[in-house]
Amino acid sequence: MVAKKRSTGSQKLSAKRGSKKAGTGALEKAVAAIDRRKLNHDILIRGIPIPNVIRGSVTVKPSQINTALAPLLAIKGIELKPVRLFPIGVPIIDAIRMQIDGKLRNK
Repeated sequence: MVAKKRSTGSQKLSAKRGSKKAGTGALEKAVAAIDRRKLNHDILIRGIPIPNVIRGSVTVKPSQINTALAPLLAIKGIELKPVRLFPIGVPIIDAIRMQIDGKLRNK
C-alpha cells in the first residue's frame, strides 16, 4: 500500500495565502542588494510559515549609511522600528553599526 503524502499546517497556511514564498522576495532582494555593495552585515530573514521579519545589523563607513539604508527603505509594506546607530571609534568615528528590525505588513 502506498502512503499518502500529507500536508503540514505550514504548507496549508502557505497555500491559503497564495504561495510558499509570498512576501519574501522583497526582503531577499534588499539583502542581496546589500551583499552586492559588499557591506559587512549579519541580517537574518525570519518567520514561519512565511518569512516576513528582518533583523540584524550592518557595519558601514559614515559615508555609506545611505547605500545601506536605501534597499531597506525601498521595500513596499515594511514597518521598520527606529534604526539605531552606534558610532565606532573615538574621537574620530571610523564606522557606524546600524541595528535593523522590521516586519512586512499583511497585504
